[in-house]
Amino acid sequence: MVVFFDIDGTIVDNETQIIPESTTEAIRRLRENGHLPVVNTGRPYGQIDPRVRTMDFAGWVCACGMEVILDGEYLRKDYPTPELCQFIIKKCKENNMLIQAETDKDLFYDGDMTYTPAPLREADRLAKKGIRVIPYQDVEDQSFIKFVTHDIPESNRVAFLEAMDPYFDPIIHRGTMIEYIKKGNTKALGMELILRELGIAKEQTFAIGDSENDLSMFAIAGTTICVGDGMEKLKENADYITDAVLSDGIYNGLKHFGLI
Repeated sequence: MVVFFDIDGTIVDNETQIIPESTTEAIRRLRENGHLPVVNTGRPYGQIDPRVRTMDFAGWVCACGMEVILDGEYLRKDYPTPELCQFIIKKCKENNMLIQAETDKDLFYDGDMTYTPAPLREADRLAKKGIRVIPYQDVEDQSFIKFVTHDIPESNRVAFLEAMDPYFDPIIHRGTMIEYIKKGNTKALGMELILRELGIAKEQTFAIGDSENDLSMFAIAGTTICVGDGMEKLKENADYITDAVLSDGIYNGLKHFGLI
């Protein structure tokens, strides 16, 4: 079996940023039992929590399919062009959208804007994990892999989404955040590339997640598991609802299906 794992809210608890010891043990035991654990995340590879990168994963679907890595080799890279990155920055300015843009090692933000608590909290979390948080005005190369925006009262969300529509598929999150996926990329696409490379059928896969950006992953996996503290829409589309992340949800879900 190939088991695909979301990270934020699935491997790592969103609120506490804790990775339960049982989760690390579950992934180790998957490999021992001949199964292949693969990350499937919205984050670019360079932005993944260092603790997760030390775990025994066979492959990585990152940035919602924009990066796909198997056995250390890239199967796919599909990044916005430098010109498109500049267009995004311009439109964020025009529409008063707070941008957080992810490179392979940095988190860019607009140094001319005052950020609200939600993006500041994310920036602080990433800084503590070794990601450099820097105004894009302070760097010569302002290209990035992926970005999110946050609204403020002065934002024109509608106009900004219209400007992004030819290039990106938006995922509207709870609160003020919108995540943008370059068109043609999904978590499902990354899964399919890895399965094709391995010669494994979709029926021989599991997918484990917590939020609506995992829906495309759930759409093609043979069996789907939602953690107990996941979003209701994902629970509605899951074959099984396991315990919450901090209540050994990953371990218990995999054990339920006899994988460990």
